[in-house]
Amino acid sequence: MQGLKEELYFHTPAKFADAFPYLALVAGSRTAWPQEAPIRKRFHQHVFVYTIGGGGLIELRDQRFLAEADSVVWLDTAQAYAHSCAAESESWRYLWMGIEGHGLNALYQFLGVQQQPLFLSKDPGAVRGAFEAVIGFLAERSPATDALASAAIAGLIADMIAPRLTGAAPAEGTADEDRVLKVLKAMRDDLSRSWTIDDLAMRARLSPSQLFRRFRDMVGTTPMDWLRHERINQAKRLLVGPDAKVSAVAAECGYPDPYHFSRDFRRLTGYTPTKFKRDGGY
Repeated sequence: MQGLKEELYFHTPAKFADAFPYLALVAGSRTAWPQEAPIRKRFHQHVFVYTIGGGGLIELRDQRFLAEADSVVWLDTAQAYAHSCAAESESWRYLWMGIEGHGLNALYQFLGVQQQPLFLSKDPGAVRGAFEAVIGFLAERSPATDALASAAIAGLIADMIAPRLTGAAPAEGTADEDRVLKVLKAMRDDLSRSWTIDDLAMRARLSPSQLFRRFRDMVGTTPMDWLRHERINQAKRLLVGPDAKVSAVAAECGYPDPYHFSRDFRRLTGYTPTKFKRDGGY
């Protein structure tokens, strides 16, 4: 990957991909420039960003972090964030991947990543190699992509977190953060449920207005808007299955009314569910 060409590869996991602990959904490389607007896209997945050269500015809530060469940034893009080329840098060159996996949400909280999203490795060559490997697996799209990418991601995560786990105690968030994270987990675990603000407020032990305000401060949107995006992202994954039916996917993702599902799906993706399924995703 000499010269760091601009590239981006999306991947739809195979039928039995859930047998592997981690799934790579998108990966690529990019060069950001100082004059560009910050990226704030909500992928609703975990994203790792590895800096090749230059510097990046990472913004999480009221905090700012400088991503320098050989550092890895861990972002939960379901929450509010922004990243851009640092003003004092000529450019920011990086590799990145969007992933899902068992236990990532819990590990993110345990390690206090929201308070410190930067990770430094003792072996930068191995870290860069893992990113390049995942990008290569997604580019090739072989039957072994899910297995190979999962193994590379597992090694990367172990390398990232080992120094932080050594002698570390579980990170403690604020009471408000813990309440919001509890609500996020509840919605993610049961997307088909007909959630209401009152349901979520009861779980958080807050009033509806308090939950609305604190959720928006931490995540950058409202609980119902976040849930809508999470449901549509799950629908996209289900629709590419060979036997998927639009009505069944709609119900599984919390839309008993297929018309309402189609309307939200098109609003957020630009496609109807039927066209998205016919085209095999994107």
